[in-house]
Amino acid sequence: MQSWNPRGPSSRSARISAPGERAMPEIIEPSPRTRTTLFKLRARQCRFIVSDDRSEALFCGAETQDGSSWCAWHRRLVYTKPLAGGSREKARSLA
Repeated sequence: MQSWNPRGPSSRSARISAPGERAMPEIIEPSPRTRTTLFKLRARQCRFIVSDDRSEALFCGAETQDGSSWCAWHRRLVYTKPLAGGSREKARSLA
């Protein structure tokens, strides 16, 4: 996890694609300036916890799309595409 930078947002971006897979659009990492506490968190703000402090968790706070709890950046970290074949095939081969 990247630490907070007082000078503003980093220029990191995410491009996650497997070999032979269609490239996904580039997504820019949210600004640390949008981070907020639970009590200040509003609708359509990313609920991904970005702090390690358990006494006062900080949430990303970046804008989300309707129906999502996470911004595009953190949604890519949370959801992953299953590998071809999945764990069921591996379990069958071990039996």
